[in-house]
Amino acid sequence: MGVHRTTVGEVVTAVSDALARLLDHFVTFPTDGQIAKVKQKFFLLGDMPNTIGVIDCTHVHIQAPRQREWEYVNRKGRHSINVQLVGDADHAITNCVVRCPGSVHDARIFRENRLFTEFQTNRPDGVILAHSAYPLLPWVLTPFPTANTPSQMRYNNAHGRTSPPL
Repeated sequence: MGVHRTTVGEVVTAVSDALARLLDHFVTFPTDGQIAKVKQKFFLLGDMPNTIGVIDCTHVHIQAPRQREWEYVNRKGRHSINVQLVGDADHAITNCVVRCPGSVHDARIFRENRLFTEFQTNRPDGVILAHSAYPLLPWVLTPFPTANTPSQMRYNNAHGRTSPPL
């Protein structure tokens, strides 16, 4: 297209910076007034009560960076950024962390997230559903590793129906 590679890089950086400045305006966790509706929508998805969000990470593949390249190699051997998302029942993103190299584990991103710190101090009025890589906390529910009873099986099934991939 006749555009120098440096110019493309500068434009991508400028657009990325502009989007990052808008993130807090568009990505917000439900307020106290919205929580009841969020819980109701999640319950209708899979009979899991008191759910206010689902959390997961996804790897966004990138070209190998020139500096500290090894940090960006994920468990599948590809260069990536590990992005953590919390979503609601409508698949709207309510919390987002986009700063970790691909080698960083999901649970570490979670522990270093501002949301984790906030919820450890001020417990939310509800729970966030996560997969087994995340810690089990009073406000984070994970599936049973092995469902040995009918009630554990029902719980795991409801968890799975309620927390589809983001």
